[in-house]
Amino acid sequence: MDLKRISDLELTQRLEKLVRTERKITHVILLHINEMESRKLFADMGYDGMFSYLTKHLGYSESSAYRRLQSARLLRQIPLVAEKLESGALNLSQLTQVQKCIKEEVRTSGAFLSEAKTLKILEEIENKNSFETQKILAAEFKQPIQTHESLKPQADESVRLEVTLTKEEFADLQKARDLLSHVCSDGSWGEVIGALAKKFNKSKMPKLSLVNSNA
Repeated sequence: MDLKRISDLELTQRLEKLVRTERKITHVILLHINEMESRKLFADMGYDGMFSYLTKHLGYSESSAYRRLQSARLLRQIPLVAEKLESGALNLSQLTQVQKCIKEEVRTSGAFLSEAKTLKILEEIENKNSFETQKILAAEFKQPIQTHESLKPQADESVRLEVTLTKEEFADLQKARDLLSHVCSDGSWGEVIGALAKKFNKSKMPKLSLVNSNA
């Protein structure tokens, strides 16, 4: 297929149609996963579970199989999920996060989330990005606040840094990223923090040199 030969309008229309088809197929796949799991057909084929079947037989990556399996289980509880997936209001990553939170809620408190409550949460995260979704789920499921810091050296001499910022600190960092958009091409937080540190050090170095020379 030589896409370079078709017009801009046809290319746009084709892509939009393919995306709609992909969404419809996705929820149909989830329905099939649920039915296969309920019949335990994976066992007849020599697999110990649907996850093994999805990865070893169908060739999904582990992360893709996990998302589909968790989303399928949420779809089993809330059939309306199919409609939301097809429209694009929700995606597999969001459904996986919700299902994970529900499982954790059951594990820690023994309380099962009602269908009404689950629907309310799903409505809240519709058309939200990953960060916004995580923020809503953290509040809805009253996830504990993590304040520890972690500094870990890596094989290539890079360093993995994990910190917790207050709402105000993060807002300041977001503003800095916007102001540095012409410097930080990919906008990654690591690049932004590095650029801020370099700028700060550069502005302070002359003053420090002057202080040392007068000492």
